[in-house]
Amino acid sequence: MTGAALKLKAKDAEDIQVISAILQDAIVPVCDMIWRPEEKDFIMVVQRFCRESKNGQDGDACFERKRSVVHVRGVDEVQLQGIDRSNPEGMLDLLAIMPESDKLQFIFAGGGKIRLGLGDWTLILEDFGEPWPAACEPCHEGEARG
Repeated sequence: MTGAALKLKAKDAEDIQVISAILQDAIVPVCDMIWRPEEKDFIMVVQRFCRESKNGQDGDACFERKRSVVHVRGVDEVQLQGIDRSNPEGMLDLLAIMPESDKLQFIFAGGGKIRLGLGDWTLILEDFGEPWPAACEPCHEGEARG
């Protein structure tokens, strides 16, 4: 398959914009999210869509997904909206990560949100494991195709 694993660190809103773009369309299994209040950590494993890995010949696109961990340190509180934690088999589609002064909000398709209350925080994004072919390229309503 392709390329090196990503390992990125975010400490401010500008860094979050980059990571949000990388994680757009990541699939997040509900069972793969955990908040450890004693350690002030929020961790989720995502299946990110790798736009950087477009392979193929003669215009045929072959995209991949990779497992990545999103580890936010310095989390004082976690609020969920529109996410059913009683259904661990549920899957969420990450649309964006939005910084809000002392909060970080993960926004999912269908109205789900995770809002993290932050102190002195750091977000680490790190790929792990082998990539696999993506079944299809995500498409958003109103998005032009080239």
